[in-house]
Amino acid sequence: MPFLKPKAKMPSAKELRFKAEPLVAAIQGEVLEKYSVEQAAVFIADNEGRGLYLVSEPDLTLEEQGLYSLLMESLYYSLKPVAKIEDPMKYVESFLWDSAEDLGIVEPVQRCFGKLKYYIARDAFGYGPLHVMMMDPDVEEISVTSYATPVNVIHRKYSQYDWLESNVVFGSEDALRTYIQRLAQRTGKSVTVATPFADSMSREGHRVAVTFADEVTLPGSTLAIRKFPEAPFSMAHLLRFETLTPLMASYLWLIAEYKGFIMTVGPMGTGKTTMLNCILTMIDPVAKIATIEDVPELRIPHKSWQRFKSRYSYSITETRFDIDLLDLVKLALRYRPDYIVVGEVRGEEIRALVQAAALGHGCLNSIHGEGPEAAIIRMKSPPMDVPEGNLMLIWCFVLLGRVRMLDGKAVRRVLEVTEVVPRDGRIELKRVFTWNARDDSFTPNEAGSLVKSSFRLGSIKRITGWTDDELVEELERRCEYLVKTVEEGKMDYPDFAEAVRQFYASRRRRGA
Repeated sequence: MPFLKPKAKMPSAKELRFKAEPLVAAIQGEVLEKYSVEQAAVFIADNEGRGLYLVSEPDLTLEEQGLYSLLMESLYYSLKPVAKIEDPMKYVESFLWDSAEDLGIVEPVQRCFGKLKYYIARDAFGYGPLHVMMMDPDVEEISVTSYATPVNVIHRKYSQYDWLESNVVFGSEDALRTYIQRLAQRTGKSVTVATPFADSMSREGHRVAVTFADEVTLPGSTLAIRKFPEAPFSMAHLLRFETLTPLMASYLWLIAEYKGFIMTVGPMGTGKTTMLNCILTMIDPVAKIATIEDVPELRIPHKSWQRFKSRYSYSITETRFDIDLLDLVKLALRYRPDYIVVGEVRGEEIRALVQAAALGHGCLNSIHGEGPEAAIIRMKSPPMDVPEGNLMLIWCFVLLGRVRMLDGKAVRRVLEVTEVVPRDGRIELKRVFTWNARDDSFTPNEAGSLVKSSFRLGSIKRITGWTDDELVEELERRCEYLVKTVEEGKMDYPDFAEAVRQFYASRRRRGA
């Protein structure tokens, strides 16, 4: 007679060691949209002008809660380190069936397999109460300001509300502290009373900032997550969103190709890093690019991509093992890249980057500021201390803004492109593109006017030997190529990168 495994005893409500906590949405106001994220439903609602993000997760019966508890307990004692599990969902599926068989509960697990898979993946490998927000591709940012207030999100489709209030509340400081410690550990950091804050990146590439207890934030622990798309936006996306025009994109494409120094500037959350990434994607795929960042955010398709990131110690008093952006810019020069890119300059690394531009490297970076003038003042002041003569090496500033349209929707726009023009040993700023807020338009809108007004395109003419007409023709060729790429639906990052590769391959075949 074959050996029969005894069926595990189903725990009662009082005996549950692990309990799933489904989110329940109490719908308020007018529902604007409902959609699914995995097993959960998301409701976007307007309640007297206040935007709501409401999550409703599947309910569990007492039997299903018992199964969840048994399986989580089994997982608790057998779990591999999360970092070593390459495919968590595949691991959960395999674990569920193996554990169900070991515990003699295959039949009841089979009846509610989808629910169990969702909750175990959410709580063991996912983001617990924030899991739906993290999995929702339309959520851009998540904010937790205290344990007693609802979690807020910024939604890509409902930007007119700014922050949407959710139905997720941690409820106690202890619960929020436990969550933040676990989240920090998953990103390779640790937060304690001694080191009460951390800035890191999640496994999916999202930027995570946390504080612990009330050491540096009141009334207690906090959390902010800036999410990045699974596939980065391409320049085709920005053209479709009307963030800029094909002519502006073609101008930046040419400037970058001929190793001009481009700075993206603007306040926080305006799309500086996205624009930087999109410009980099248009650079010749055979170029060698070195990117240098505190938190790795840039993603480019180039095979010769050298990625550097800084390293800082936990102790404020022990910094001898720190490796900052300045160290990395100097190190990057030894790798002989065609381009050196600093994700965001805040200190003396800008001086090393300017020197790299003087040596003939193409340089790009982002900087916080209200505009080119503010950026220059900041660069002239401590701790940057860039001499005005060195600022002449910068070719142009791309100013981005998050603006509100007449219909209330917030959009991102390139407000202006401004060139740095050397004049009698000093620098002047000359706007070559401007955005008109009244009719949401950009000027100039034709290549001939741009060639006449641009100082830096004159520099490209000297490098290439092109006439004005040939330069106009090149700009128009690139405009047409970008428009065609958008019309053909080559929006996604891999498709757009392939279109750029084909552009350069075709040019090499022509011998241009």
